Parts: sequence; structure tokens; C-alpha cells
Amino acid sequence: TNTIAENVATIVCEKINNNKKSTTTTAAPATSPTTTPLPTAANTLKNQVREPIEKLEKYILKYVYTYTQHVKKMAETKVQLAKAQLDEFKALEEFEQIATPSQWNIHLALKPRIKLWSTKNKNYLAALKRVEYDIPPKFIEKVDLSFKIDESIINQDEAQATYNQMRQITKEFRTQAITLYVQSLGRENELLSNEIKRIIEGFPQENDEGFDAEPGYAAFKHYHNLREKRLNLEAEQS
Repeated sequence: TNTIAENVATIVCEKINNNKKSTTTTAAPATSPTTTPLPTAANTLKNQVREPIEKLEKYILKYVYTYTQHVKKMAETKVQLAKAQLDEFKALEEFEQIATPSQWNIHLALKPRIKLWSTKNKNYLAALKRVEYDIPPKFIEKVDLSFKIDESIINQDEAQATYNQMRQITKEFRTQAITLYVQSLGRENELLSNEIKRIIEGFPQENDEGFDAEPGYAAFKHYHNLREKRLNLEAEQS
């Protein structure tokens, strides 16, 4: 009897368990919607730092570009000067090969005058730049009319008026002095240029004591033009 009762109890338990399994439904796993990750604090801080740095870089590049144009120009002038020197040297070699004796002697006599003109021309151009930028030479700038007034005797207003007159006289002197200085340099440059021009105009162009001077004259003109170009570049660079 006990065995039958135990068997019945076992069957009932199994039945109950089977019913529970069949009635129990498995819930589908919930799917979370796709979300965009929010920016972290580190990324936000990085962006905040990057923006002013990029602006600063642009300002620096603009500054460098603006205030280094003279360096670029100097470099370009040096390249042009090197090319001009090479062209001048080749032209001189050609002239030397075909020049008549008189033409070559005139060339040698003209060289020191050309060198002197180059120096005077540089000084003249430099003086013009000084006037343009209001930078008088030291021998003019150091002149300063100034003396002490005893303000225990002369009142302050009268003393100040006298000091103002001193400054005005100094200013007028500097203006007149730099004007005279530039005029003097310009006159020297003009006279030397005219002298060189006359020598070149008198250069043998046709027959020169039995020599055909025309090829030599053409070669000299070509050489002299290249020399002038080189000297002007040097003056510009100085």
C-alpha cells in the first residue's frame, strides 16, 4: 500500500511540475534603443582648448607673413644680384675679347669713376630713405639747442615759452640741414652721372686707329648696361 501511495505521489508531483513548465513563458530579452554616446568631459575640455590655439596659430602665421616680407624681398634681391653678376662677368669677357686698345684703356679709366658713382648713389638713396622715415644722420641729430633757464628769476610760463622756442629752432635747423645734405648728395650724384655719360658718348664707335671699333662698342654698351643693373640692385639692397 505504501508503495502504491508513493508511486501516486510521485506521478502527481511530476504532473504538477510539467504543468508549470508548459504554462511558464520565457520573456524575450528587451532590446535597448541605440543611443549616441554623450561627449565626455575630457572631449569637451579638449575642444575648448583647441579653438583658441588654432586662432593663435593663425595670428602668428599672419604676423610672420606680414613682418617678414622684407626678408623675402632681400632673398629675391640676392638671387637677382647673383644672376646679374654672372651676366655682367660674361659680358665683360666678351668685350675683352673684341675691344680695341683704346676702348679697353677707356674702360680701365672709367672703372674708378663708376665705383665712386656707386658709392655716391648709395649714399644719396640712403639719405632719401632717412628723409622718408624721419631719421636724420647722427651729425644732424646730435645738434640740440638747449640751455637752462633760472626759474627763480623768470616765471614758469615765460621759461616754458623759451624752451618751446629752443625746440622749434632745433627742429627747423634739422629740417634745413637734412635738406641741404640731400641736395648736396644729389648734386654729386648728378655731376658724376653726367661725367660718365660724356665718357661713354665719346667711346670709339667706328674706326679706331685702323681697328673696327663697332663690335667692341656694342659689346661695351651691353656690358655697361648689365653693370648698371647690378649696381642698382646693390644700392637697393643696401
